Amino acid sequence: MTKISVELDNEQFDKLVAEELIKTRKAFLNDLGANNHVFVYGDQEADDIEIQKHIDSLDKLINWFATPEQLEDHGLYRISDIFPGIVLK
Repeated sequence: MTKISVELDNEQFDKLVAEELIKTRKAFLNDLGANNHVFVYGDQEADDIEIQKHIDSLDKLINWFATPEQLEDHGLYRISDIFPGIVLK
């Protein structure tokens, strides 16, 4: 097995993390209502509630890591752009 080392600056790292978070968010959105039993087997409503909790958490992480360009490319927005003055906890 070949080992490869890569050096990334903070901005490059943040972009990679944001892209993976966005992909994961899209996958969860596709799972909503799809009866895929992601977290709760046999109860779609309970499963959707758990999926939504994870989407909400991903939104906070994406808001932290993503660049404005990444958000725009994926049709996402920072909550502070929509509601100026709001602070996420």
